[in-house]
Amino acid sequence: MDCHSMMDVPLLLSSILDYAADWHGDTEIVARRIDGSIIRSNYGRTRQRVSAFGSALEDLGVAHGERVASLCWNTLEHFELFYSVPSIGAVLHTVNPRLSDDHIIYILNHGGARTLVFDPECAPIVMRVLPRLASIQNLIFIDEDGPVPDFGRQVLSYESLIAAHPTVGASREFDERSGAVLCYTSGTTGNPKGVLYTHRSLVLIAVTSIAKDFFARYGNGQLDTYMPIAGVFHATGWSFPHTAPISGSRLVLPGRAFDAASLCELIETERVNIIGAVPTVLQTMREHLEKKNQVLDSLTTILCSGAPVPAPLIRYFEEVQGADLIQTWGMTESLCSSRGTLRPGASLLPAEQRVLSGRASWGTRIRIADDNDVVLPNDGTTIGHLQVRGPWSANGYFNEPASPLTDDGWLRTGDMATIDATGGIRIRDRSKDVIKSGGEWISSVEIEAQVIRLPGVRHAAVIAIPHPRWQERPLLILQPETGATVDKEAVMAHLSERVAKWWLPDRIEEVAEMPLSSTGKILKSELRKQFPA
Repeated sequence: MDCHSMMDVPLLLSSILDYAADWHGDTEIVARRIDGSIIRSNYGRTRQRVSAFGSALEDLGVAHGERVASLCWNTLEHFELFYSVPSIGAVLHTVNPRLSDDHIIYILNHGGARTLVFDPECAPIVMRVLPRLASIQNLIFIDEDGPVPDFGRQVLSYESLIAAHPTVGASREFDERSGAVLCYTSGTTGNPKGVLYTHRSLVLIAVTSIAKDFFARYGNGQLDTYMPIAGVFHATGWSFPHTAPISGSRLVLPGRAFDAASLCELIETERVNIIGAVPTVLQTMREHLEKKNQVLDSLTTILCSGAPVPAPLIRYFEEVQGADLIQTWGMTESLCSSRGTLRPGASLLPAEQRVLSGRASWGTRIRIADDNDVVLPNDGTTIGHLQVRGPWSANGYFNEPASPLTDDGWLRTGDMATIDATGGIRIRDRSKDVIKSGGEWISSVEIEAQVIRLPGVRHAAVIAIPHPRWQERPLLILQPETGATVDKEAVMAHLSERVAKWWLPDRIEEVAEMPLSSTGKILKSELRKQFPA
């Protein structure tokens, strides 16, 4: 019996750009370059450039599954890389340029890319780390009408490669479970860990993220304009490089200029209505807008994640700017895994009941469990370890043998949360003592490990203290050896050579006796009571 079903067509990222180029190819992409100038392109022209650069990569010998690393900001060329590299079956390995040199070196060496693409702002980083990179063979410089820097070895020009290669025909087809983008965590509990997103997972995330109840404010026939303020190098910029073209929306890219004045000017002049940003950036924008007595009247929706948003900040953007500020929970290992909008029927709830970290979303199952992975009730009060399972949740880390999964296949997120009967998620604490400053994690463990090496230091502990702008900042607490004196300036100088600048503690305190548990572990809960701010 001849039984027909559905076509087995793979879900590939190239299908997103093909759709955008075929049916709204003249829709604008607006980008600020590293030099501050504005350039304009569209989805049709982008597909041509993407096709040409993919061909150039193949001529360089880039094979299916091979990583191609990028050290770039939110530029037009970086957006192109999100399609050109995966289009040939290779993996775009985005590297966060905000990290310390040591972490950048570790991530590039661990990822194993032979090819590194970088922009003018990141050229000094590449210059510093290149001698310690084990596998990089091809350097490709994104030239903005300027000279290619002298690295004492061949450096290829991005624009010259595109110009020298013709566009190819129809997009290639291959297994949708092939790797597409490799992102690393921020190294909060040791070395950064790689999360390999497949084509299938990223397409499903994009489709889910443009649903009416993800952003709300849907208007039939409205031309939305998206602007990713969160770095696209971190967790794919919350899928903005994919959700804009798949929804037919304009895309505005801020380049390297993340200061409030530049962001607000770009939002105003380009009539941006949807942005994605961490609370720290929103706070700086608020201060700028209040000082200028300015209203961004095009802005309708703000997607916020990375840290809890202070209630006054929510009220300001909703009441003064007239924009919905929606919060979602997600992580590098499980992107876009909650809705930001309210549950249908919840619009009349009191304001304090409408502030959530996110709510249950189709595609990602959520639960909380105790220390033994026993599932806890969704009663809104019981706190447990947040665990998730779904088609875009990681089942492991790139080239790492240890599994982050429970015995029954759920991902341990490292967050402590409550879940209520309607699927509302509230993040209550962190399983480990990491600090979230401006939407980026800071590892207390790594800072402590650096300080404890210093002579005269018996114990070192780092805890989070509240900060009006950065939400949290690290406080370093020391117990000197008996009779020893610790030079705090020397401690800061020591750390400044070993961790990123924004990881440095805001201040250093000393205690006569560090509170210890029965097993000799420092009781940070007691330190938080002693140093609440």
